[in-house]
Amino acid sequence: MKKVAATSMVLLLVLACHTDRIVGQDGDVTIHGNLRVLVVEGTPHERGVQHGTLLKEVIQQLVDVWKNDLERTYQMDPDSFVSQFVEETDFLSAIRQHTPDLLEELQGMAEGADIDFNTLYAYQLVDEMWVLGQEITVQKCTSFGVNRTENYPTLTAQNLDIPFFHGYQTLLHSKDPDKNMESFAFTFPGYIGANGMNSKRVSVVVNAIMQLKPSRSGLPVAFVVRGVLEKNSYQEAVQFLEEVTFGAPQNYLVGGIQQMGSYECSEDEVAEFIPFEGAYFTYHTNHPLVNDNYTDGFLNYLDAEGMTLEEYQGRCLRFNSLQAHYPDNNAVFDADTMKSIFSRRDWGINNQSTFGCTIMVLSDPPELLVSPGRPDEHPFLRFTFGAN
Repeated sequence: MKKVAATSMVLLLVLACHTDRIVGQDGDVTIHGNLRVLVVEGTPHERGVQHGTLLKEVIQQLVDVWKNDLERTYQMDPDSFVSQFVEETDFLSAIRQHTPDLLEELQGMAEGADIDFNTLYAYQLVDEMWVLGQEITVQKCTSFGVNRTENYPTLTAQNLDIPFFHGYQTLLHSKDPDKNMESFAFTFPGYIGANGMNSKRVSVVVNAIMQLKPSRSGLPVAFVVRGVLEKNSYQEAVQFLEEVTFGAPQNYLVGGIQQMGSYECSEDEVAEFIPFEGAYFTYHTNHPLVNDNYTDGFLNYLDAEGMTLEEYQGRCLRFNSLQAHYPDNNAVFDADTMKSIFSRRDWGINNQSTFGCTIMVLSDPPELLVSPGRPDEHPFLRFTFGAN
């Protein structure tokens, strides 16, 4: 039983740079400096085929980079590792149950990119492989969310920190005419999405919290992210989180028209984190604060290090900096404030692993701000949806 705990179709670009464009039979890619913008439209399978076909060469290159990393990390043939990982887990059942359209999209992408399905499927399981095979002390990503106020719309934002694929930042713009919905997903070629927002003003950003229990048959992180982006409201998105079992533990900071919420999700528990009673904003990094569904490995790690949970939680410079600078509701947050926060190098938020920064402004109409790299080095690009 899941436990819920709470502590309370035209793409418009505002750019001032040269762009290159690749047009396929369906869909197209425009390149703006360090950012690829991939536009796909149609059925889930058609959108996947367009993604795979238009970015075929670069997807194949990145899959090779990923396989080389698997070989270095696990000291075994990467194809053998992929086969073993797929055989010893069952994420596909959860994907079929909760996000069948995304399975069709992935199948289409594998066809378009001319890559074996199991390989491209395993390529989506970045967080699941980290949590099942890496050290529990990994640090990546910082997120921030702000409720709607009288003067400002709901905001969600994230610095996405990943170890490789830098230089391949991609914005996936999906158009689903049957659902009268569009979405933006910040990602890299061949991956269905790391965070994003949709035209119904629902957004999601994420943080790994690998100290919590995973499930070898839960819904993978990428599919949770895109599953949220299929919802019509904040309430539907939160209900979705409460219904699924999670593959890798993750904090999902979900935004909607009126509000946002930060949810620490493990195998069988969802717990909402609020920094203090009555807070109209929240933030998160990479350690659980309210969810106590810890792995035995994490508890053994604390014991071996002679460290209390509080001491472990207190080690994160990024979290401590946010907590110290925003102790009450006196702060005012807008998009410029988010840019400033996520550009801070002295807080560790903006670091050498930062792949990009995304700021979702859930106004009417909504807009997405993307810095494709470290946000103090790469100017933000602004994207909006066409008519819904």
